[in-house]
Amino acid sequence: MKNVALFTAAALAASTLFSGAASAQSSYNTGDFARAALEKIAPNADVSALSNAEAVAVFQAVQSENSAGNRAARAESMINDFN
Repeated sequence: MKNVALFTAAALAASTLFSGAASAQSSYNTGDFARAALEKIAPNADVSALSNAEAVAVFQAVQSENSAGNRAARAESMINDFN
């Protein structure tokens, strides 16, 4: 019986540890990732004024472009339209 109680306590502690780690990761924002990527794709565009949804939309739209030049031009155009 002691082994069952010890195993249960260990499982509870492990699940608490993992849920704490998962909640710490939830502070990461997809919009931040998209803005960081767009700054590299189109360095002359003002991505700081984009909302999270706008940044993600632009990032997803430019992924279909074949060349870096087309990707940058489309990103700058979309960003300017949003701003």
